Formats: sequence, C-alpha cells, structure tokens
Amino acid sequence: MKDRMEIESLDVVPLRKKMAYSANQLGINMLWNAFNTVAVFFYVTQLKVSGVELSTGMIVYGIINAGLNLLAGHFSDRTHTQWGRRIPYIVAAGLPFCIAFYFLFSPPMLHPQGLLVYFLLLTFIFDIGFTLTALNVGSLFPEMYQEEKSRVYVSAMQQVFGIIGLIIGVALSKSLGQTLGWSTMAIIFAIISVVSIYVSLYGSFENPTYRQESFQLGKALKATFQNKRFLMYVVASFLVQLSTTMFTTVSSFYTKYVVDMSALQSSLFLGGIFLVAMPVSFIWAKIAIRMSTVKAAMISTVLYMGTILAFLFDKSPISVIVTGFSMGISISGFLVLLNVLLADVIDYDAFLTGRRREGMYLGMNGFIVRLGLSVQYAIMAIFFSVSGYNSQLQVQNAGTVFGFRFLLGGLPIFFMLIALLMLGKYHRLMKPMVAHVSNTKYDRS
Repeated sequence: MKDRMEIESLDVVPLRKKMAYSANQLGINMLWNAFNTVAVFFYVTQLKVSGVELSTGMIVYGIINAGLNLLAGHFSDRTHTQWGRRIPYIVAAGLPFCIAFYFLFSPPMLHPQGLLVYFLLLTFIFDIGFTLTALNVGSLFPEMYQEEKSRVYVSAMQQVFGIIGLIIGVALSKSLGQTLGWSTMAIIFAIISVVSIYVSLYGSFENPTYRQESFQLGKALKATFQNKRFLMYVVASFLVQLSTTMFTTVSSFYTKYVVDMSALQSSLFLGGIFLVAMPVSFIWAKIAIRMSTVKAAMISTVLYMGTILAFLFDKSPISVIVTGFSMGISISGFLVLLNVLLADVIDYDAFLTGRRREGMYLGMNGFIVRLGLSVQYAIMAIFFSVSGYNSQLQVQNAGTVFGFRFLLGGLPIFFMLIALLMLGKYHRLMKPMVAHVSNTKYDRS
C-alpha cells in the first residue's frame, strides 16, 4: 500500500519539473540533428573528403554502434546505484557528448585520409555520448509518467523543446557555419546543449520500486522479441527515422544543387518545418487521446507521404519553402507519437514480465534504428559512386540532380508504405488486449 501511494504521488509532478525534464530535448536534438544535417556536407564539400569513402566508413561504424546501443540499454537496466539506474549515465555522458561535437567541426590541418580517420573517431566518441545521454533520458520518461494524459502532454512538451533544438540544429547549423565559421557554430551549440542537459536533471527522478533485478542478456533479448507489439513498432520506427534522417542529410545537397537557395532561404525552408511543428504538437496530443496513438501515427505517415512528393517537382525556392512548412504537420506527429507508442510497448512488456525494462527497449530500438544509419550511408555511397557527383563542380549533371530529388521525394515513399503497414498490424494486435492491459498496467491509476 505504501509503495502504491509513493508511485501515485510521483505522478503529480509540478509544471516546473516537467518543463525542466523536457528541456533535455533542446540540447540532444540540436546536436544530433546538426550532426546529421551538416557533418557529411562539411567534410565532403568543405574539406574535400571522399563522399564514397566517408559513407563506406559510416556503414561499418553504424553496425558497430548499433551493438553498443543494445549493450548500453541492457547495462542501464542492470545498474544499481544510490542515485538510480539512469541519472548517473546522463551526468557522466552529457559533457563528453557536447565536447565531441565541438571538435568534429574544429578539425586539425590534415590530408583527406587523415580527416576521414579523424571524422570517424570523433563521430564514435560523439555517438557514444549521445547514446548514453539520450537512451537514459528516454528511459526515464515511461517510468516518470504512466498516466495516459500526462504521458501524452509531457511528450508534447518535450517536442516543443525538441523542435526548438531541431530548428537550430537543422535550419541554422549550415547558415551559421557558413557565416560565423564552423568552429564558432559548434562551440555555441555545445554550450547551449550542456546547459539544457544538466538543467533537465532538476526535473528527473527515478522510482526505487522498479529497481528489481533485470534479466540476463540472452533472456532479456528473448523476452523483447516475444513482444509482437514491439516488433511492429520498431520496424515502423526504423523506416520513419530512416526517411527523416535521410531528409536532413540530403536537404543540404538539395538546396545547393537542385534548387539553389541562399543561406536565408535554406533556413526558412528547414526552420519552417519546425515553426509549424511546434504548435501542432499539442494538436497531435489531443488527436492521440481522442482516437488512439497508433491511429494518429498512421494519419501522420499518410500526410508525410503526400507532402514529400513535391520534392520531385519543386523548382523555385518559394515552392521548396512551402513544402517545408507543409512537412511540419506530419513531422510533428512523428515527434510526439513515436515516443508515446514506445512507452506503451514498454508498459505492455511490464504487464507480461513483471519488470520495467526501459533500457533494453530503448537500446534495442536504438540498435535497429542505428542500423538505419548504415542503410542510409549505403544508399548515399551507392548514389555518390553511380550518379557522377563531383564535389568540385558548382553545377551537377542532370542525373545527379534527379538523384537528389529521388532521395527526398521518391525512395522514402516506399519506406513509409511499409511503415504504414506495420502500424496497421500494431493496431490489430492491440485490440484484443487493450482493455485488459489498461486496467492492469503498472500503477497508472
């Protein structure tokens, strides 16, 4: 009875602490999306590192890092300290994560092969910091907020901070790097991120009730893959994030070679996505409460497919900017709803196993999504090698230009159709048990 009262009291969290916890998304999203948006662009177009060699290196790196994601989640679940399971990792990894970002954009004077090795080494350090920070921040969310309305609205609040980080990281990283200098941009972003990550600790807490011994790795993996809802979710999440990450990477090339845009126009294009996404986050939260999170995610997927078709035809900066604003509606849905869907999957696992295993689920999700980075870089490597792309040219050949259009407006349609199919299967799996689980979930009364 005492434990139950303690758990229920944790659900009444002051607004200031909800906002403090949510602030972590500002720094995490800023650095991660700035990296995805301009790191390859910076090393290929500014430092003249081979696009094929860099992409090949990132394929291998992505496979290694995917495994590290899985192990990080497993060990997080099995960690027991007086400060909790998750918070010590955030404290330890937040600063190295931000420092590595600065050094990525402050390379020493090296020949292209040396710069390639430097890039891969710093990317490894950066990504380890990102994994330990983001995974453990994310693992706190399902445990801290278990009542449906609180969960959806805190997720929306997180995405407001996350979208601010996205606007800065995606829309401003290129223009600030080109105007202020890449090193100056990186130090500004790193400082903002350090502050947001450590401020979030004020609003973070763990429930000691959930510190029971976790499974051994083999049993943990088996239990995870026996959760059919997770299998449907993770395939959909993988494809959605593959599509959106490819967008952030290719958009820099699109606005340079396909539709030539100034730094201001590029910022309006990318910033417009997230200016729309921010207020729409709370609309998606209401839709999710009214009709279900998975149905809302399916609607968001269909909207995204309809919008990105425009990249096959856009010819002027104005039309590209309008497409960007339209994308904000569906991207906002992904940002809010995927987090809540994964939290619901974790609740269902707790119902099945009697253990809360956020670390394993976020680690496995990260493992599979990170394999998407390898897929993305494999696609980019093939593209760079067969399209005739030449970083020395200001105007690319027609085949290369069409290739950039296809990477944004054609190939992702195929990915999103499969994601929609998986979300539909998730919805059908949910129906038979939804009433029973909603009444049995761990302390969500």
